[in-house]
Amino acid sequence: MAIKKKNRMILFIILTATLSVTTGCSDDHKADPAQGKKNQPIVTETPEGISVNTDFAEAFMELEQSGMEEMLEKGYNLPLSQSAEEEAEADCKKAMERIRGIYAGSDKGNSLNPTPDGESISKMYEALRETGCPVTAAGFHYTMGNYEKMEQFLEECLDGSEGELTLYYITAGGGINRSRFLFDGTQLYVIDTISTWNAKDDPAIAGSSLNRIKDWEYTEKGWFAYEYCMPEYPDVTELANGNNLLRVKPMEEAYIKIAEEYLLPIGYLGNNLLRSNWDAGHLEELDYNGLYEYLFALKYEKSMGLGTYADGIPKEEFETLMTEYLPVTVEELARYAVYDGEKQTYGWKRLGPLTYMANWFSNSIPEVREIQENPDGTTSLTIDAVCEAMGEDRVMSHVLTLQIREDGSARYLGNQVLEDGLEKITEYQYRLPQTDAGL
Repeated sequence: MAIKKKNRMILFIILTATLSVTTGCSDDHKADPAQGKKNQPIVTETPEGISVNTDFAEAFMELEQSGMEEMLEKGYNLPLSQSAEEEAEADCKKAMERIRGIYAGSDKGNSLNPTPDGESISKMYEALRETGCPVTAAGFHYTMGNYEKMEQFLEECLDGSEGELTLYYITAGGGINRSRFLFDGTQLYVIDTISTWNAKDDPAIAGSSLNRIKDWEYTEKGWFAYEYCMPEYPDVTELANGNNLLRVKPMEEAYIKIAEEYLLPIGYLGNNLLRSNWDAGHLEELDYNGLYEYLFALKYEKSMGLGTYADGIPKEEFETLMTEYLPVTVEELARYAVYDGEKQTYGWKRLGPLTYMANWFSNSIPEVREIQENPDGTTSLTIDAVCEAMGEDRVMSHVLTLQIREDGSARYLGNQVLEDGLEKITEYQYRLPQTDAGL
């Protein structure tokens, strides 16, 4: 969506004034008509100048005298009124209190960075959904609780209606990122408040920030894509990525289930199963050595240990797993994969600086757009690669064909990238040099 510009000073006063009188999530996407506040301007322009709510006249004068126009034009790290900051952090802490018991009783593993188990994250999600606010969580790629309110808010913004809405995002560590979106009729802003847990399982507020959204859109598929204003050259030597992508409109449950079972465990990072053209007759381009760890996790529902296969993957283990999931023969594996005939092992290295060049597309998630049951009993999935870092809900599309067995496991039979999809993404980097294949 192209966003028009207007006086940043007026916008800031609108924000601070609006923030001081609004709390809660029940119907906060617009002012309450019963109270006579809908469309009632807090800041108005008159022949004599700008009329500001008395409570903010002093703040306005300070901004005017300190030359804040340039900062407001840049749109990031905007000055946030004390009342707005206190309100945001109090609300975030209140939300944390809602889930404190769930977090305290969750299985966090033995990591230095405690991570609650998936069941506990789901319970936190349900607890916050009861607030009436839109809520989502790390790993909930296709689901937003109370999505109707977010959708209504965005549609009203597209119509030019002023409003505001709070979204809770549960992090992988069980904390909450609270985002308060504010739309003044032209510009979209967001107050982000970050909270974590301390060693005593008490909520700790890391801080709040106010930023303007540079560009945003609500896509036809139901994704809310927005980009923060970020520092640019020459203020910084390296540009940061301000893109965010949230699924608002719900997907069909069958699509979510098949994506979670067969696609998300594979993804686009570290292997090219979903990002190359291949089938039973054309298997030479697959990165078998890179794919092994993902098929391992899919079969055994756990990741490979850090020290696993330091000397290579034993021939039988590698070939048994690969032939279970792919239409490839033992002879083809020895020819196309990196294989050491003398040691009887297949090559293996973890992703790292020497085996992977960071790029935005690799962290995309596969989203099922269509499921087709074929006459031969196979299933073809039309998939869109959704990339938050690129701010796109369809970087490329591809068709993956599966054979879903009676026990629910699947065999991957082929993949076809549609149209010019391969031209839109970074060239795939094989885990090991392909010059070593078949040795």
